[in-house]
Amino acid sequence: MFFSFSLAKNEENEAKNRAYALYATKNYNEAYEIFNDLSSSEKTAEIFLLMSNIELENNNDNSAIRYLNKALDIDYTYYKAYYNLANIFAAKKSYLLAINNFELAIKYNKDFAPAYYNLACCQMKLKNYEQAKKNLIKSLEIDSKNKDAYYNLAYCYKQLGKEKTAKKILETYNSIN
Repeated sequence: MFFSFSLAKNEENEAKNRAYALYATKNYNEAYEIFNDLSSSEKTAEIFLLMSNIELENNNDNSAIRYLNKALDIDYTYYKAYYNLANIFAAKKSYLLAINNFELAIKYNKDFAPAYYNLACCQMKLKNYEQAKKNLIKSLEIDSKNKDAYYNLAYCYKQLGKEKTAKKILETYNSIN
């Protein structure tokens, strides 16, 4: 009995590795089928995230959201799931939901520059330029090579009536290769 359990576990590990390889080579539907066939005990938060990404590739937002929620059921600190949820909500122009999820992504990974940047973009959509400015600055502290962050930061300063600061930031923006 122990042998058959070990064999089944080994087969699932091989299947999981095959699915990861298929995903990496953009054979999404094949990877999805393998991930989907794994036993529930083998489906990690990361696997649900990948299944969600595949659903997004197939324009199935609701299924993608469902898989991200499953990932969070397994690991509520999985910042990538919050980040992906936030991006889905931002694309749907549900900025408050997006902001909430970007903030959760940041709560669980304080050094994740894309979350600060995208959070700021949502705040800009709601004309909350002061908060957006703070998050763009934080994003740039972590990743100083994001040209879009400089451009948006300059825009925030301009909207806040600080034209000279905006101009200096635009000069930095223009100097980045």
